[in-house]
Amino acid sequence: MVDYSEEDKQKVLGQLGKKTWKISELAKILKMDKKVVRKIVQDLIEEGVAGYWSSGSTTYVSTKEHIDELEKKRAEG
Repeated sequence: MVDYSEEDKQKVLGQLGKKTWKISELAKILKMDKKVVRKIVQDLIEEGVAGYWSSGSTTYVSTKEHIDELEKKRAEG
């Protein structure tokens, strides 16, 4: 089982709100273990706060709000 603090969760959430991320890039910039970041992201997705977004070739993670903005831009062409 992977444990993390509320502070770690808030750090991840703060970065997710800025842009879309690959989990490995997010872990690197936060200087956290990739397994911990993956667990936090999965928990945030289960809480409905974050989600996956695909560029067509790559899958990223971000906050639901940021993903909604990206989808709106994509729909506008």
